[in-house]
Amino acid sequence: MPTLIVCAVDAEAEAVRAGLADPGRFSVMTSGVGPAAAAASTATALARGEYDAVVNAGVCGAFQGRADIGDTLIAVRTAAADLGVDLADQFQPLDELGFGSMTVDCDPSLTEGVEGYRGDILTLTSITGTADKGLLLTNRFPAALGEAMEGFGVATAARQAGLPFAEVRTVSNFVGDRDVAGWDWKGAFGALTEAVSRL
Repeated sequence: MPTLIVCAVDAEAEAVRAGLADPGRFSVMTSGVGPAAAAASTATALARGEYDAVVNAGVCGAFQGRADIGDTLIAVRTAAADLGVDLADQFQPLDELGFGSMTVDCDPSLTEGVEGYRGDILTLTSITGTADKGLLLTNRFPAALGEAMEGFGVATAARQAGLPFAEVRTVSNFVGDRDVAGWDWKGAFGALTEAVSRL
């Protein structure tokens, strides 16, 4: 059975397809942006086909000082960073509320050949737009390397289907930097092509 690789947008999917050494081992799809679209699209694909694992692949923002632009990030866990209660003086995660978990562990065997930094990758429903919010997230999640918008959604669909999950991201920008003109899309897509060649 093939491994399902889920990308948010077509540009990511094209970069992934360009790097696959054995395309027959994989099925690459585009889910749409955000955790809801990612979860729904992945669940639909898993209901319609047979797969042995699920990988979420794409570009992301990195927390400055933890990774650099162009680096590859491999998730140890994917975490829904804004799933819980956001109080004035603290954040109470879903786990503490007793309604489930805001994290999904990744299967390291799926990415053992991929070179890069390993740690948590956060999933948010909106891109972090300020340095202060970025600092808040790094304080709240000390193992977080970067943030994206789909990982937890894809992981949730995989978990409910009983399939192993992994997340691989390459860095196009730093979290909190909204000067898109300075983002390195080309470098991140090139790094993504190289990273998935080792899956």
